[in-house]
Amino acid sequence: MTYRELLQAYKDGTLDEEKKKEIESDIEKQDAISDYLFDNSEIPELKDMTDNSAANENNSDSGSAYEAQSFAKLINSRIRRAFIKAGICTAMITLAVVCFVMFALPKIVDNRYYDPTETVGKGSETGNRLSVDIATYSELFLPTNNMCSADAIGRGYGKYYISLNRIENSYPGTLEKGDLRLYNPNILNRTIKEAYTADANGQPTIVLSSPMGYCYPQSADIQHLDDYHYHTISVTLNRSMRYDDFADWCDKNRIQPHWNAISTYVYDKKPENLPLSLLCYDSDAYSLEPCIGFGVDWYMKVAYDSDKYPNLSAYDTWVKIREGAPEYDTTLEHVTSLLNYLIDNPEFVYMIDDENATPEVLKKYKDVIEKNGLYIYGFVCSEDKANIERIMALAEVAHVKVDVQ
Repeated sequence: MTYRELLQAYKDGTLDEEKKKEIESDIEKQDAISDYLFDNSEIPELKDMTDNSAANENNSDSGSAYEAQSFAKLINSRIRRAFIKAGICTAMITLAVVCFVMFALPKIVDNRYYDPTETVGKGSETGNRLSVDIATYSELFLPTNNMCSADAIGRGYGKYYISLNRIENSYPGTLEKGDLRLYNPNILNRTIKEAYTADANGQPTIVLSSPMGYCYPQSADIQHLDDYHYHTISVTLNRSMRYDDFADWCDKNRIQPHWNAISTYVYDKKPENLPLSLLCYDSDAYSLEPCIGFGVDWYMKVAYDSDKYPNLSAYDTWVKIREGAPEYDTTLEHVTSLLNYLIDNPEFVYMIDDENATPEVLKKYKDVIEKNGLYIYGFVCSEDKANIERIMALAEVAHVKVDVQ
């Protein structure tokens, strides 16, 4: 009978008393061995077991010792396998957790927040999301301070290094879980606004502030300007012009606007009227309101979904017009795409906390333009002293504001 059969017989209670006592003695020995292994955290080798057997070969219980040795070998082998399995499982679980934390978790967190590195565009014309957002926003609201592109480097967990780029300058910052921080926070401040006031006769009027914020007094004193340097000026017309008429007027008078102010309010139901949404009768007081417009700079080129937002890029609009496309229709499509894009993708606007560029406000602007057409009541350009004087003398010009460095 094998020792396993003896153990089974012992378990079944069919052994005689002598054999029963032998098995109980073996069990007691095995318990002692197990306690020893546990207390000393080491497993004896086969050689140890052999030496121990040799030292006790003359023992009267040599048969029982041999059986105990075999039983110990079996337990030893199983303990070793258990340790190996536990070690392998622990290593695999640890590796899986480390890989998840290093590679998967950062992307999962990224997906919860605004991703400036998101690829936009099609085919060979692709770019990042932040470039389209900042180019679109700055063209509408930041004349003379518009951005043409942006760079973003992901750090995982919704964190990015970013840089907003103009032709000659870059403005670095960080974007962490939707929190935008620029090292020059003023770079996204509105650079031009509408000033509602009254003229010398007490009649309400509107004046575009200069990009540096000057809006008062009403007429520009340019006598102190030198004759050679160019200055940025904002010009307010005495009436709104439909864009095609305005473009013809600019060509006739040798004017090259960098940015055109769009009428988004129809005063007295006549789109040619100035957008007098606030009536003022005190020429010594004025109130500032935000305004929108669009640029005509050819370098404003970004990659985007051209099917959903046709002519979103100022560069593409410029190219199409020069290829013979109708200027008014193409420009109207450009302006509509600018508004549609920010209405559909307001995350950037929310990050800079511009309450005057929310989808609700932009939809109102869009409704006015679609109903009445694209009308211009002012513009921004750069001219020298002689040309500034020439523009001021035009009958259609009401006010000129000059940026003085």
